[in-house]
Amino acid sequence: MAVNKGPQIALNDQERFPLLENLGFLKQLKQDAHAPSYNFESGDRLNDSHLNQVNLYAQKIRERERHFWNENEIPEWINTYLAWCIKTVPFYKNRDLKFLNQTTIRRNDIHQAPWSFVSMDCNLDDLLVYQTSGTTGPAMDVIFDPVAQASWIPQMESILDDLNIKISRDSNRVAIAMICDQKKTLTYASLSTYLEGAGVLKLNLHEGDWNQKEDRITYLEKYNPEVLTGDPFAFTSLYDLKPKIRPKVMISSAMKLSEQLKKQLEAYFQCPVIDVFSMTECRNIAFAEKDRYRAIRSDLYLEIFDPKSDQLLPEGEVGELVISGGNNPFLPLVRYRTGDFCSLKIENAIPYLYDFEAREPVLLYDSNGVFLNNINVSRAFAKFPLAGFSLHQSANYHLTVKAWSNDAIHKDLISQLHHLFGADISIDLDLLPVGNNDGVKPVNYSSDFEN
Repeated sequence: MAVNKGPQIALNDQERFPLLENLGFLKQLKQDAHAPSYNFESGDRLNDSHLNQVNLYAQKIRERERHFWNENEIPEWINTYLAWCIKTVPFYKNRDLKFLNQTTIRRNDIHQAPWSFVSMDCNLDDLLVYQTSGTTGPAMDVIFDPVAQASWIPQMESILDDLNIKISRDSNRVAIAMICDQKKTLTYASLSTYLEGAGVLKLNLHEGDWNQKEDRITYLEKYNPEVLTGDPFAFTSLYDLKPKIRPKVMISSAMKLSEQLKKQLEAYFQCPVIDVFSMTECRNIAFAEKDRYRAIRSDLYLEIFDPKSDQLLPEGEVGELVISGGNNPFLPLVRYRTGDFCSLKIENAIPYLYDFEAREPVLLYDSNGVFLNNINVSRAFAKFPLAGFSLHQSANYHLTVKAWSNDAIHKDLISQLHHLFGADISIDLDLLPVGNNDGVKPVNYSSDFEN
């Protein structure tokens, strides 16, 4: 018999929301005549102790005077954190007590033995498991406790504070809707105990999840979520539906948001659109601010390493982003390689990520054999309303490109590629509607040339 490795429903609503007495709004969201066919049940499981910890975390991360660390400085908390990891986390047992002597770890270390990262201080009754999508590597189980899981909302609030945007604590309205557009994904209606019972939805815009395709618009317009989160693919699909909703803010993550798509979304929905860098392993990390990403969490120490060796790079050099810290005792991170590439600069004790590409640099060449930095391609493509794209260069310089957009921009993209790579370079370009991506997050660059 085949083993069902999907998430299993084992709790009732009272167990999912032990502090919320009135679950009437949750039932309304689920039973609405225009609701989608929700396929999962989700709750934050926050008890009094958990909620107190989340509130304390929110106070710390939302401090107006933010001081992370200075250039060439290791924050004081790192040594205490490392000592705790070595003492209580099996994976780090017998490691050197000096932080600068720590080797880096990779996604595969967690994938092979997630249990070895669980601190002995953890209460196993608090264990929550989330499985990554597997679009950038093998699907991986990531373990949280209720506090770490709920902390993504205060992390988000710390970004919104700079825009003077407040999320309502209203048990009769939807605060957050996570938007997807995939053939198959988990969907649910839930509540946030931290937000005093406000609604949290995970919606899939794919027609197959709804009784009538028109219900997608009707349901969204009825509950008019204050915050929309999603990736550029999902937001492009939402834009095409043109629902008459007015969110306070839209937060894009999972892949880089093009400047042109950002402008389209802001013009229609009449709200700021923020590009956030986050990872399942540690949640929100930084958000786009002009040509860079500003870190939001003093509990995450950021470094840049050589992609091929355990060599720490000087400030300003491009390499692989490495992260230590976090607030998840089920997955403490010590020099974890993210697979994302950028440079790091410290300005006024705050870390900023520059030339953020979220992938290892790839060798590309124009038709004359002159090196072309893929960052230049990213910047040029940011002018177009693209949800995503992939580009491969063959050894004969030929380009094979896939781009996802619902606008007729085929000729403009070809013209831009010729401008970058040379008028005589050959190009195969597939311009695909966003609904055909099936949730795939494209690997943007590849090349037959060796790095």
